[in-house]
Amino acid sequence: MRSSIEIAAEYRGNGRTVIQSIRGGHHFAARETGPGVVHLVGTAAGPLGGDDVTIVVRVGPGARLAIRSAGATIVQPGGQVPDSKLRLLLTIGDDAQLDVRCEPTVVCHRAEHEAETVLELAGSGQVQLMEQVLLGRSNEPGGRWVGRTRLTRDGEPELRHTLRSELLVGDGTRVISTLLRSGIEAVPATCGNAVALALAAGGLLVTATGTELLTTQADLLAAADLAYCRTGSAERARR
Repeated sequence: MRSSIEIAAEYRGNGRTVIQSIRGGHHFAARETGPGVVHLVGTAAGPLGGDDVTIVVRVGPGARLAIRSAGATIVQPGGQVPDSKLRLLLTIGDDAQLDVRCEPTVVCHRAEHEAETVLELAGSGQVQLMEQVLLGRSNEPGGRWVGRTRLTRDGEPELRHTLRSELLVGDGTRVISTLLRSGIEAVPATCGNAVALALAAGGLLVTATGTELLTTQADLLAAADLAYCRTGSAERARR
């Protein structure tokens, strides 16, 4: 089954962001829960095998938008086919900011899920995106997951990144977390099972794996903090 939902935000002056429109649905509904904050709410099971879901977010110039979710997304195999797909198509205008931090995606046993995120930034627009994947529910083997991220600014590529669960799972690993932040200066850093890498065009990509969700998330955020702190230390040392 195919479904899509579109969210558009625009700047109306005096520091005010307005949710201009929310259209579509089926797998997800969207609700404005605060100034410049929208929560995604699951309204149907899945995605299930055979489902193809697209979430489009457009943030106009100068606007500030945060996307959250009301709960985890549970990906299950379908009766006929095991694979499903979810696309995030994110467009951020000049001087706009988008912060996406949703609850984990749980890929159940025998499910095969592909997550594709396409980010198009204009001018000084910035994005922060955190994704968390949990392979399997409690006491069950995990499914298979592929995550692809493409970041472009003013038509120029800044990041092309792909992760595959079968290449990362080992020694009980069942959690994969990533954090992408554009437009900042950073240096490489590590913490636990998390690695932070600076992007050539400016920005930071942090990847963490582990056996427990909260521990992996803590490593992810700590590595990101170290990357920021080290940048500040390097600047102070140069002075």
